[in-house]
Amino acid sequence: MNLKYNLMKNLMIKTWKPLLSLLFGVAVVIFWAVPFVGGLCFQEQYQMFLFDTGYFLERIVLPGGLADYISEFLVQFYYMPVLGGAIIALLLMGIQVAVWGLMKQYGARHDFPGYLLSFLPGIALWCAMGDQNVLLSFVVALFGALVIGWIHNRFHNRLVKVVFELVSTALVYWLLGPVVFLYAALMIGDTLKNAKQKGNVFSGIGYSAVILILTIAWILLTTQSLQYPLYRIFAGLNYYRYPGAISPLPFVVMVWAVVIPFLGMIPCHRKSLQKLQQSKVTIVLSYVLVIVASWFGIKASFDEMTYELIDYDFLVRTEQWDKIIEKAEKKPATTPLSVSCVNLALSQKGMLADRLFEFYQNGGEGLFPTFTRDMISPVSTAEIFFRLGMVNDAERYMFEAQEAIPNYRKSARLTRRIIECEIINGNYKVAAKLLRRLQKTLFYSNWANQTMALLGNEKAINRHPVYGKLRKYREKKQDFLFSDREMDQMLGLLFLNDNHNKMAYEYLMCYELLQRDMEKFMQYYPLGRFVGYDHIPRTFQEILIGNWMKTHSDPRTIPYSVDAQNVNNTLNFIQLYMQNPKDPQLSQQPYVSNAWYYVMVQGADEAARKKEGMKEVY
Repeated sequence: MNLKYNLMKNLMIKTWKPLLSLLFGVAVVIFWAVPFVGGLCFQEQYQMFLFDTGYFLERIVLPGGLADYISEFLVQFYYMPVLGGAIIALLLMGIQVAVWGLMKQYGARHDFPGYLLSFLPGIALWCAMGDQNVLLSFVVALFGALVIGWIHNRFHNRLVKVVFELVSTALVYWLLGPVVFLYAALMIGDTLKNAKQKGNVFSGIGYSAVILILTIAWILLTTQSLQYPLYRIFAGLNYYRYPGAISPLPFVVMVWAVVIPFLGMIPCHRKSLQKLQQSKVTIVLSYVLVIVASWFGIKASFDEMTYELIDYDFLVRTEQWDKIIEKAEKKPATTPLSVSCVNLALSQKGMLADRLFEFYQNGGEGLFPTFTRDMISPVSTAEIFFRLGMVNDAERYMFEAQEAIPNYRKSARLTRRIIECEIINGNYKVAAKLLRRLQKTLFYSNWANQTMALLGNEKAINRHPVYGKLRKYREKKQDFLFSDREMDQMLGLLFLNDNHNKMAYEYLMCYELLQRDMEKFMQYYPLGRFVGYDHIPRTFQEILIGNWMKTHSDPRTIPYSVDAQNVNNTLNFIQLYMQNPKDPQLSQQPYVSNAWYYVMVQGADEAARKKEGMKEVY
């Protein structure tokens, strides 16, 4: 029994460090592949990695180009989220192991607290990745600089080390970018450590200054022909998605990655350290403290509102309509973009006209968010237009989103949708040109090859379950783009073009309801006879009942096929509202989800807020 216990104890002593690193990696995989899977797909959809020589040359001719090229090669695998999470995990684990290796080179002799501290740069980087515009190229570059720094410290021949420093400094900057300053700091640390051991500190300080001057000189020399501002040369061309912005996050992580390895050089009292290491309670509490602090740090770094929009877009992209509805049921969507995704999901499940007011609504923007010239908001709206049959507008929004990508990349996802719009419109030459580009990708090439075979085959396209239907739905009499001030007219024209377009009819009716235009609602309502409902949708019933009772006293005279429960709920709501518009019961079910609650209660509140705003202005 004792032998077995001793064997297990020895095994734990030998394997606890790699096991801890492995657990760290598993946590990273689970984090990205489950709750933040939308973040992975967000990164994947805003680039298009091409297996093409020209594409490689475009990257490699710029400082940090190799890190950029490798990162885009890896990011394309985010198309498979579990694989994407594993890639990030391996990089963060590699950074942790490299930091621990450097700590040992700089004098760390004890596993505790040294090994625990080696996780901090990786955790700081994990937090930095909460900013969706921090690119994987920085992670790749950081890992590369740490590894080359570790290799540099293994040379002991002075001449070999000097030659390596001269060559590697230029290569690290050109291939990896400004992480060369981290590499220079690691070289300086190694120089100071060796100088201290030889008792010649002043010589070490002088040589360290030479290393720093050499690094800056290499950067200035190798970038003479580049037409970039100096601040971008030193801050990095590819670490952050917005070229004109300098994010402090990469520099904060680099500071962590430099400071932690140098902790091995700090002398400490041997007896105090031994007492600390012998206290198992202290060790356990230290690890728990780091885990808890990391959890709160990571949670605070991932902005909830931003990632909510990213998640909604991901769910729309993957057509997970039930999950969108479930998400909104747990926590109401409140922004125009998220509300429009919920309404789209309801429409695709055939529940929009029945359940519209069970969810938060913010006017017509809840169906069609106002156009914003950025890379995010037009994408989900374009998906709405595409399914409605407003093909030209879908293509325009996708094109605008792609052109708004700050670092001038192209998007495989957006390009695919643009191609589909061109095919529906019969523009086969344009579609072929874009398909040839997708044929050079990994995950979109099969689709591109299959679609290329469709071009010019009118019968096959007309039989296609999506393209054929949208060809019938789209406006064919004239080539126009919509007016966002006349959305109801655009939807009306779309429906009149093909009166089987149920989605167009429901969006038209719901748009009038959300605009609180009862006159137009009643004017357009009879068009529903062409759609083929098996019942009058609940929301429509509530409006019809309320409108009828404005001029009639007996609900039994209502000429529509309405449900008795809807009649009772609507009449009770009207009675409560007439007695007291502020009655607390109105904000409870079933009244709060009644269409008239939105029209009357929310309408009155919005009018009051506008009036108060006018007082503040004037």
